[in-house]
Amino acid sequence: MKTTLLKKPAVWLAACLSFTAAFAASGPEAKDLQPRAKTAAPPEATVKVLEANYCFAKFHGISPERLPTPPMVLRLKLQVSYANTGTRPLILPLDHALTVYTAQKPGLMKILPQPAGLLDPALKTMEHLPANVNPKNPVDPMNDVFGIVPAGGEMKAPLIEELSVFVYKKSIRQKIDLRGRQLYLKLQLDHQPLSPQLEAAMSDNWSRYGVPWTGRLRTNTLLFNVPATPSAAECVDEAPLHSPHKGIAKLQGAGK
Repeated sequence: MKTTLLKKPAVWLAACLSFTAAFAASGPEAKDLQPRAKTAAPPEATVKVLEANYCFAKFHGISPERLPTPPMVLRLKLQVSYANTGTRPLILPLDHALTVYTAQKPGLMKILPQPAGLLDPALKTMEHLPANVNPKNPVDPMNDVFGIVPAGGEMKAPLIEELSVFVYKKSIRQKIDLRGRQLYLKLQLDHQPLSPQLEAAMSDNWSRYGVPWTGRLRTNTLLFNVPATPSAAECVDEAPLHSPHKGIAKLQGAGK
């Protein structure tokens, strides 16, 4: 009897430990013990020049001939493409904040200041799908909210990036003269963030179309060799007509 009484607690304890271990492995905590799935690899952003020209910024006034020499700018139209080296398509929010970096030599680049009043408002986190987006399909019907970068392929951004960089500017506060020099330029794209709840819903409802991705991307660096005497006319935009500025001919022939 003594032998039997001593063995029962040992058997009971072993059974309890086995049951507890089995319960722990099968309970909700077991998911946290497994390796978490890695997020999709980001796409690669590449920018190329579609159009580049030099022009003189317009002055508006009653007597434009009395104004100082107008600044010269390099106007650019740029095309951004996204390449996906992963095995799943990427569903990408198209709206983004743009930051431009420039430098006159390889190495450290600085943010290009934007004209006052032209700064884009900060992008808000997308909490819900916009009304023009199909909850069952990110791109059907077509919309300007999402794009799909195919696995092993690329997608061209539907919108062209347009920007201007001062090549010559002389004022009391600032003096810029890039004529005859090199200009390095790179773009930073901060795509609209998604709330965790929305991203989870997108992953569930759009799994057949791809994986949601959003974040910061930086493009390749563009190099511009600015001529010593750039051929330029007055910048053409929707501004009111005004008299030609006399300082343009002087600046065009000034060279370095």
